[in-house]
Amino acid sequence: MKMKTLAIILCAVAVVATVAVLISRRRGGDSGYYTLYIGGYGNAAVKCIFNSKSLECTINRDFKARNPSYLLTANSPKRVYGVSESGSFSGVWGYMNNSLDQSLGEVKDGGADACYLTFFNNHLITAGYGKGKIGVYPLDTAGRIMPACQVVSFPSDDGISRLHMVKVLTAPQTGNNYLLVTDKGCDRVYSMRITDGEDGFRLTGCDSAFISVPKGYGPRHMEFSRNGKYMYLLCETSGKILVYSVKEVEGNIILTQIQEAISDKTASGASADIHLSPDGKFLYSSNRRGKDGIAIFKTLEDGSIERIAYQVTLQWPRSFAISPDGDFLFVACQKDKTLQIFRRDKSSGYLSNTGKTVSFPDLEPSCVLVRNY
Repeated sequence: MKMKTLAIILCAVAVVATVAVLISRRRGGDSGYYTLYIGGYGNAAVKCIFNSKSLECTINRDFKARNPSYLLTANSPKRVYGVSESGSFSGVWGYMNNSLDQSLGEVKDGGADACYLTFFNNHLITAGYGKGKIGVYPLDTAGRIMPACQVVSFPSDDGISRLHMVKVLTAPQTGNNYLLVTDKGCDRVYSMRITDGEDGFRLTGCDSAFISVPKGYGPRHMEFSRNGKYMYLLCETSGKILVYSVKEVEGNIILTQIQEAISDKTASGASADIHLSPDGKFLYSSNRRGKDGIAIFKTLEDGSIERIAYQVTLQWPRSFAISPDGDFLFVACQKDKTLQIFRRDKSSGYLSNTGKTVSFPDLEPSCVLVRNY
């Protein structure tokens, strides 16, 4: 009887230990590991495993694609999608996350040179830098990419349309969904409604179809506050961050500027990426070509920002990502073909260089994603 009781106890301990390991893995940073995805200009995107204890990063596998300059992951089941920013060969592609043999297809976009994509309601949405077009690509039940169900072209009546980012905003009060689009070439931010259609998805222009920023500012990337009340717009060519209040009025998104701040004090004309910390207390933006680095801002209750520090990086910090727990910031330094790793102080927002890097001899990194392991 005692042996039977002991066996039951040991079995229970084993079950508890197994559950603990699974929970730890699910929580990502608590397990000590992150999964990194690095895209760029070359012939493959790269998946890495980062050990937050040793600060070592191990390349896990490649996803073959032509100039995979921006990546996206979808988690049920885990999939990796990306764009190929390659002129007449440009388009979107996908793989199952853990198998190089399970392609999810590739669809050409007619040379639109997609440079960004997002996921919504089982559709991929791309921003076309080359031809000023948005492409909407449905996914089948297995996650395979289908031909575009909608293509939206933008006018070039005030410059050449250069779409750089598409981002979904869910209005806090109504739950209505909108797509905001940055047009670097025409100095505009467009807003579109996301509605039901024959394919379960349809983009329609808002009555307030766009806002204009000062000529030559070049709006590139945007970030929304966690409550959806504010938008932070990074302008590439001016090196400025424009802060807007965000309101929904009768099915339209109304953006009202409340602040203009400086991201790049050298005005080198190549600001690149912008992200909030996971807790929303700090805002970061990357700047290239001059004093390459990351500008650090504190966010205030009224939505405005206060510049508090600047962290120098290696050459050409194109993209960066913050770990889900907020402990690390990873920078894709394109010209140095290097991923640079910083620790992040969650109370002050400051960054410290770990001295650790990952080199990619055959890839100029332009995108980095960080996911729990």
